[in-house]
Amino acid sequence: MKLFFRTYYPIFPIVGLALYIVVYSIASMDYPGGSINIPYDTGYSFFHNFLCDAMNPVTQGGRINHARSLAVVSHFILSAAMISFFYILPEIFHFKNRNTKMVRYFGMTTMTIFVLMSTKFHDEIVTATAVLGSLALIPFFIELRKYHNKRLRNLVYTCYCMSVIVFLSFVSKVGFYYLPFIQKITFFLDACWVVWVSLIVSKKNQGSLQATQI
Repeated sequence: MKLFFRTYYPIFPIVGLALYIVVYSIASMDYPGGSINIPYDTGYSFFHNFLCDAMNPVTQGGRINHARSLAVVSHFILSAAMISFFYILPEIFHFKNRNTKMVRYFGMTTMTIFVLMSTKFHDEIVTATAVLGSLALIPFFIELRKYHNKRLRNLVYTCYCMSVIVFLSFVSKVGFYYLPFIQKITFFLDACWVVWVSLIVSKKNQGSLQATQI
């Protein structure tokens, strides 16, 4: 059982992300329409709807949102995927220290709180996850400076900068009209980061398992 877990747990985030995209896409097809930008629009808009819009009980145009239940399920799947991601994230390093432990602890805590994004406390949860997420990434950045893969480092820094832009725009409303589209670009970059890290850890674990069997 331990061998099975060590072999396959690094791909949990990838499977979770893929499942989230499938379930959310199905849910969005049932979204009646309406966004901050165009309240009485019809159907889900890639450019104008936030990812969280599909989880609202009522749309911006005042219509009952029948996509909510399935969208909330997809959000739970995404949360589970990201909890597992922060569990494996420190394993890209070949050592363990206080910083790697903080990355795992604060990261998993952040994504556990992220589950509550589907509730009426959405805006408060956005702020809480922004703060806790930064607490998780600060020690990660400290160790990442010494990481050998420059392209991965640059991707991580880009993801964080994009997340900061999204958060500041959400809070200040500056550039808010374009924020739904920027959010999706950020999600795509984050997904690339998640997949890349998962593959690195998976390859690392397979190598260590093969070494022990020699």
